[in-house]
Amino acid sequence: MKPSICWKPGLALAPLVLLAGCGGASTENAADDPANAAVQRGPMLGDVDLSAPLQLRPVEGRDWALDLAPGRILFQQEGAKDVPFYPVSPRMQGNAAVYPTQTPDGAAVTITLKPARCAEGSALAAEVKIGTRLLQGCAFAMTVEQVHREMYNEALAVPYDAGNNSSD
Repeated sequence: MKPSICWKPGLALAPLVLLAGCGGASTENAADDPANAAVQRGPMLGDVDLSAPLQLRPVEGRDWALDLAPGRILFQQEGAKDVPFYPVSPRMQGNAAVYPTQTPDGAAVTITLKPARCAEGSALAAEVKIGTRLLQGCAFAMTVEQVHREMYNEALAVPYDAGNNSSD
């Protein structure tokens, strides 16, 4: 006896009906759809998103700079090696964002940002206290390209050690 294929019109449509439900329900408002959800902004200080990378530097000259981004705080000073500070999230204190951190040697560092137009292109005044030393300047938004270039330059600054092979 040969097996036969039965054709039942009602059963043939059942798989198609089930597959139709796999596409997900459309929502009237695209913002309600999790697939279209925008990246949430971080803590705000005035109009500035503190989860976006910032560079702090003096209004005049460029003898120091501090890159401030989520997971990264890097202090740069002319003629000295770059110093990473322990990365911390800002603490909102009134109308200021305060980053209490420290140097790798354990010296206290306090970075304070306040809304103020201290230079063209800057919406935040910055104060960096390293131990007893006080630096004042402004915070400027950094583009993704600037952050990548800084990280690339950091990677190039690390000397290559051909004898350091961790796969041995």
